[in-house]
Amino acid sequence: MKKIILLFLPIILFSSLFGNDKLYSFIGVQTSISQFNEVTAPTIGIKYGKQSKEIRTSLSLKHGQNGDNSFDSLILEIDTGILTQNFRNIPFKPYIGASFGMMQHKNKKLISYTDKGYVYGINTGLSYVLNNNVDFDLAYRFLKTAKMKEIDSINDLSFSMHYFY
Repeated sequence: MKKIILLFLPIILFSSLFGNDKLYSFIGVQTSISQFNEVTAPTIGIKYGKQSKEIRTSLSLKHGQNGDNSFDSLILEIDTGILTQNFRNIPFKPYIGASFGMMQHKNKKLISYTDKGYVYGINTGLSYVLNNNVDFDLAYRFLKTAKMKEIDSINDLSFSMHYFY
């Protein structure tokens, strides 16, 4: 429980970054391909977040599985738009950001081996704003692990759909 509280604490702290900007809440679904230790696994997840004109924070819960390997992650992402002046009048919005969170990896082949640890890294992507309520997001994320014995890093290529309310 203490770890989950520590993960949500940055959301509260980073909400001060929004200042007086209007905040838009969103929920979303995400699918991705994750690669670690020569294993490629499809994943599916859900997202919740807040977005202002400049900054987007989101919390994603993902599950992936490939054969005997499965993993679950809870990751906080903080993104900001880049080249905002160049992309002001078109629906494509590039961004860059940072990610950190927790991950659990299970390998059934190794007699129910479970490896838990932390992840941190960078992410970049391109959002396509369909209208005021929906956007689509194509992203790449590179994560390093801490306190995990079997996984050093993770590469993610993901596609998300967000609904703003």
